[in-house]
Amino acid sequence: MSTQSEASLRAQPTNCAGPFRGPAPRAWVLNLDAEHELAAHRSYAPTADLRAIVARERMRLIGSLVGPHDVVLDDDDPVRGGARDRRAEGILGSAWCPTPRALARLAAAGARPVVAPGLDVLRRVNARPFAALVRAPLARGSFEKHVVATLDEVLARLASPTSDGWLVRRTFGAAGRGRRRIAAGRPSEAELAWLVASLRFGPLVLEPWVRVTREYTRSAWVQRGGEVVISPPCFQATTPHGAWTRTERAERGAVSREDDTALEEAVAVAGAALANAGYFGPFGIDAYRHREADGTTTVLNPLSEINARFTMDWATAMSAAPESGEALHRLEALSER
Repeated sequence: MSTQSEASLRAQPTNCAGPFRGPAPRAWVLNLDAEHELAAHRSYAPTADLRAIVARERMRLIGSLVGPHDVVLDDDDPVRGGARDRRAEGILGSAWCPTPRALARLAAAGARPVVAPGLDVLRRVNARPFAALVRAPLARGSFEKHVVATLDEVLARLASPTSDGWLVRRTFGAAGRGRRRIAAGRPSEAELAWLVASLRFGPLVLEPWVRVTREYTRSAWVQRGGEVVISPPCFQATTPHGAWTRTERAERGAVSREDDTALEEAVAVAGAALANAGYFGPFGIDAYRHREADGTTTVLNPLSEINARFTMDWATAMSAAPESGEALHRLEALSER
C-alpha cells in the first residue's frame, strides 16, 4: 500500500489544458442518510423528517462536490408525468455512499453507476467498532474506546467513574445522530431504553466525554489497487451534538508538526485498513485535541471516526479552490485511475 500526501497533492495540476473546462457532468444521489440504510436489517425507507434534513443539507454540496451541470436525483420515482426523467441518461452516476438503494436510483434514471464496494464491505468499514479497532494502536496519550456488545457490559462500563460522563455511540451514525451523553453511574429509565434499543443494531462504542479544544479532518481516496491519496490538513467545526457546520483548509504552519505527522499517519493507517477490508473510493477521518483530566493540558485524539464515503468537507480538503471546479477535476481524475 502506498500513499500520496500533501506536497504531491498540491503539486498536481487539474486534468485540463488551456482555458478552464469543466469535467463531464455526472448524476448524483446525495443519500446523506446512508448510515440509516446500513443499519437497517431489512428494506429501508427514510422518514419524512429525515428526507427534509437530507434535502436541506445536500444543498450545501452544490458548487463544491456537485458541479453546475451535474444532475442531482431525489427519492421520487424516475418516471414523471408518465415519461421517464432523462436528465441522467447515459452519464456517469455517483453517490454520497454507494448503498444498494442509491445505486438502484441511479440505474433507474438511466445513469451508469460507478463501480462500488459491496454492501457487506460498506457496513463493515462504516461501523464505529471498525474505527475503534483501527484507532487503538494510534491513540497514544488519548483515551481508550470500549466496544461492548451486551447490556451488562455497557452498565459495567458506565459505572466506572469519569469526570464528565460517557459518550455512547451506536454502531452506525452520522451528523450527530446515533450518540448520547450519559453520566457515570446508573442510567435513567429513558437512557436504559435507548441503550437496549441501540444494542439491537450492533455493538456500542463507549468513550469518556471530553472537552474538545480544536477539531481536525483529513480527507482521502483509496484506489482499487490500495494506493491512498491524502489531502492537506483541515480545521473542522461541529455543533455540541456532533453535526458538521464548516471546514477550512489549514494554512501552512497552522498545525503543529507533531499533530500533522500524527494525523497523516492516522489517515494512512485508516486507508490501508479500508483497502484491506475491500473498500475503495472516498473517505475522511475526524480528529481533535481535547483537555486532559487536569484541565490545563491538551492531547491529540488522532482518529475519532472514519467515514467511508464522501463527506461534507471532501471537496474543500481535496482542492484549494473547490468552487472553481478543481475538486470536480480531482474527483474525475481519481475515478479514472
